[in-house]
Amino acid sequence: MTELSWFIFALASTGACYWMMLFVRIARALPVSPRVEDADAMSEVAGKVSIVIPAHNESRVIEASVRGLRAQLGVDFEAIYVLDRCTDDTRALLVAAADGDARIRFLENAHCPADWAGKCYAASLGAQEATGDWILFTDADCRFGETLVRSMLRIAQSRQTALLSAIGRLTFGRSFERQLQPVASMVLLRIFPLDKANREDRCWPFANGQFLLFKRDAYRGIGGHSSVRDDLLEDLAFAKRLHEAGHRIGVVDAGGRMEVSMYDSQAAMRRGWTRIFIESCGRRPRLLRLRAMEFFGTGVVLPAAACAAIISSGFYEQDVAAFLLLFLAGALSLGCMAVSLTWMHRLSYAPYRGICFHPYAAFTIARWLLDGARILERRERVRWGGREYVLEPR
Repeated sequence: MTELSWFIFALASTGACYWMMLFVRIARALPVSPRVEDADAMSEVAGKVSIVIPAHNESRVIEASVRGLRAQLGVDFEAIYVLDRCTDDTRALLVAAADGDARIRFLENAHCPADWAGKCYAASLGAQEATGDWILFTDADCRFGETLVRSMLRIAQSRQTALLSAIGRLTFGRSFERQLQPVASMVLLRIFPLDKANREDRCWPFANGQFLLFKRDAYRGIGGHSSVRDDLLEDLAFAKRLHEAGHRIGVVDAGGRMEVSMYDSQAAMRRGWTRIFIESCGRRPRLLRLRAMEFFGTGVVLPAAACAAIISSGFYEQDVAAFLLLFLAGALSLGCMAVSLTWMHRLSYAPYRGICFHPYAAFTIARWLLDGARILERRERVRWGGREYVLEPR
């Protein structure tokens, strides 16, 4: 074989090894990753839950949010919506959906202090009104199944967590969601593996801000939202602070009972995930670039090499050994990739047809990671929750 053929063979073989290792990694993590369905065999938990929902211009999702809360079974709760500088009809839609339900109430906030992130300040206002033994912070774009809160309370009590968060299933109704959401989620789970976030020893602290269930005393013991007032990913900051204080934290796969509709356009998705990547990588441009290289290499270069190996094998019909080496390396790489991605899509409740777009999605997500590095280095403004921020690189 030529040097080029050997190079293609090496890349295809690397791809096969990478995807096999990923498959093994997932298989090892699954048995120790709690699921919301585990709660069905657990005992009931007494106590009231205060559910705080910051809402900034959430007319797109507010009605579904209220309906999901009103439908909760087997739990004593109050829901406090904090309408944060809303300029749309969120308030009117909220009042109509609540339909006089005394458990649903709202506050209106017209400003945000300069040294606070908007969502954090709104959440702190809601927490001040909370009367429950537990405080749950969630987002307006989360749709709760009727037993979600009860199930999460059972798990929190059973595992004795100070903070328990949930990972819901994302919506995949639009083409950009089907193509891009699974790979964007892979970046986050690559940085914060869920099995390591649930370990008692050598825990990697992680939490998902879409669902943060605190013991009231633990939340107030670390200073509440004032302790993370300027963090754009307050969930990670909370997880780190509680872990450092010696508290137990945990993350649950709640995809069977919680759905999240994060973005209504690809442009909004790009802005949102870029911000998440920036904060998840600790505002470090170098780490963002390394992640970009990783996903471009594994999602674009290695599949291309596998295809090239299969195609180039056709030039060695007279050389059986070369033909088999190239063809089998390419086929094994693509096969392992397909199996691993199928499993990952199944775990994230994503439609399987999105797998066909994985190279495109990996290329796109790599660009977003590079966007994050550029934004940090050029001190470009990041918009979130009705405010703009200039983030300092670390």
